[in-house]
Amino acid sequence: MKYKYVVIGAGAAGLVVAIGLAKAKKKVILIENNQFGGDCTNFGCIPSKALIASSKIANNLKRAHEFGLDFHIDYFDANKSLQRVRDIIENVRSKEDAPALEKIGIDTLKAKASFKTDKIIEAIDDKNQKHTIVGKKIIIATGTSPFIPPISGLENIPFDTNETIFNLKEIPPSLCIIGAGAIGSELGQAFQRLGSQVTIIDVAPRLLVNESFETSKVMIDTFIKEGLKIHLNSTVQNVTYSNDTFDVFIKNNKSGYINQIKSQKLLLATGRVIAIKDLKLENADIQYSKKGILVDHFARTNKKHIFAIGDCIGAPFFTHKAESMARSVLFSLLVPFVKKKICLHPMPRVTFTDPEIASIGLSEEKAIEQYGEKKVAIYFVPLEDLDRAIVENETQGFVKIITHKWSSEIIGTTIVSKRAGEMLSEILVAMKKNIKLRSLSDIIHPYPTYSLGIRKAADKYLTQTIFKRRM
Repeated sequence: MKYKYVVIGAGAAGLVVAIGLAKAKKKVILIENNQFGGDCTNFGCIPSKALIASSKIANNLKRAHEFGLDFHIDYFDANKSLQRVRDIIENVRSKEDAPALEKIGIDTLKAKASFKTDKIIEAIDDKNQKHTIVGKKIIIATGTSPFIPPISGLENIPFDTNETIFNLKEIPPSLCIIGAGAIGSELGQAFQRLGSQVTIIDVAPRLLVNESFETSKVMIDTFIKEGLKIHLNSTVQNVTYSNDTFDVFIKNNKSGYINQIKSQKLLLATGRVIAIKDLKLENADIQYSKKGILVDHFARTNKKHIFAIGDCIGAPFFTHKAESMARSVLFSLLVPFVKKKICLHPMPRVTFTDPEIASIGLSEEKAIEQYGEKKVAIYFVPLEDLDRAIVENETQGFVKIITHKWSSEIIGTTIVSKRAGEMLSEILVAMKKNIKLRSLSDIIHPYPTYSLGIRKAADKYLTQTIFKRRM
């Protein structure tokens, strides 16, 4: 089979390129070894946010008394929330599966692809039938898979990852999660709210270690208040499984204390690894490292007719990064005389806990390290200063904006709040278009909204920086 365009991987990045090429009436084949729609649709963004949505409703019911409602819940059954998740996955996937893609002109092949040469792909389907595809332009978009840590006892026990946890038919009475990053924190809070007793374990000294200290503190306080058990700075020694129960043995790295945690389910949320092992990249002489496939500013590999986009080039592993790269590559393929560079900065990130955590650019510590303390200004607005947060009893959080001191150029922001991801868009546009923080003070922000936290931070440029200097 000969194609001008061959796309390997039907996740967020691969779908953008394949669908765009098909709409432009180009001949393209999309090869996928797993579920069409990729990690985000089947195992990541869609199912996790669907479960989180159900858990927020459950939590709101539990908090009714905070809002003056004499409302009592003695029992609730959240098992149908898991079926709702699967129904939503099926709905979204139906717009991205092979029949739907073929309707718009994309040839599809469900098979495991690998390189024979830099222009020949061999794909083996589930019937062990070999397909040989010759491609003029090849786009690699194979994503990531869960990282399984080398913990003694994991070899032959039925633990879950994000790729299997949403297949549960019932909310487990207890759930132990190894990993306190975004996946572990999001799912831990959601399952706790839906009826599990959740225990989170991490070797790091704080929750969400890639976020700021203030962020970690807010989330730890929130989690403990909601009943989660947290073991930080702790190493998992080994895991056993018998009588439908997991026994997780952990050692505190400070005290040396050994603790045993019993749980009905065990979720590994210990990170992601790039999915390129089976591609046989060496047969095409494509350069790569443990971090990912090496690409230039146009997402081309060292073989200029082969592109790599999305998670397979390395961290950060974000769907919005994958889609942004895919749009740029699609433009370059369709308009080759005006190639479009990949632009991955500034890169926003959001953790969909409650409250949400949205951040972009440098942290306070990194900004001071890079520019020096006297050249950096920090503007901090606690949510307890926002009327909207007060009336909604959502005062745990803050808006923190880091700038170059005198210019007020924004170099970093963290928002911990309801709808923080949406709030961050204002900052993203300002950073992209070089709009200074002081200019945001002149924008009329609707009252009462959480976005007033950004305007209040902008107001502080005058009171905290300019007036203080004159004094």
